[in-house]
Amino acid sequence: MISVCIATHNGGKYIKEQLESILAQLSDEDEIIISDDGSTDNTLKEIEALNDQRIKIHHLKHMSVGKKPHYYTAHNFENALSYARGDIIFLSDQDDVWYPDKVTECMKILNTHTAVLHNLECVDGSLNTLNKLWYNENLRFRPYNIFMKKGKHMGCAMAFRREVLDVAMPFPKDLKIHDYWLGIIAELTGDLHYLERPLIKYRIHGNNVSGTNQIKNSFIDKVLYRLYTIANFIVRVSIRNIR
Repeated sequence: MISVCIATHNGGKYIKEQLESILAQLSDEDEIIISDDGSTDNTLKEIEALNDQRIKIHHLKHMSVGKKPHYYTAHNFENALSYARGDIIFLSDQDDVWYPDKVTECMKILNTHTAVLHNLECVDGSLNTLNKLWYNENLRFRPYNIFMKKGKHMGCAMAFRREVLDVAMPFPKDLKIHDYWLGIIAELTGDLHYLERPLIKYRIHGNNVSGTNQIKNSFIDKVLYRLYTIANFIVRVSIRNIR
């Protein structure tokens, strides 16, 4: 069973197109878990209008009013992940479009690997290609490069087996970037495979909640945050091993 987890917040402009590109690839037994963080636009109406029983909507109990986008995004995804029942988990943003064979290609890799991270085709708000991919073609992920910018993981390009989720949940209290946390778990507890081929059209439209709108911190802040994340990882794995 596949669970696709999406965190929404005022994403009504693109959410229907995104969901349609995903639903076409899922079986009747699969599910899309949506966690909404207090959308005030037509997001929920667009979702409900699809009238598809595979879509399950949940609401973040403590909306992150006044917080920076990454704060509510991380814990909005955590809320969605907490309801996921699938053996295979896909993450999705609210404003992209999946290639028609994304699920098929990822499932091939997940037959022999714990997690997969694929490339992204960068497009504008109208899906016109920007003639670039998100990752350099020579990029390879290794545990030692989790301190480097090039080692960042894009959640919308990630899928993994449930064993990754078993270690990752619940998120650390002060987590700011959910995909960085999940990427560390996938790299250091399993077998993350990087696929150079893009499998989604990644919209860059000026109002992205994540990805191109990264948190602006000093170098020291970034290092401290990475140390905080890795320390939580070590504690999490240690506790799991003791159990």
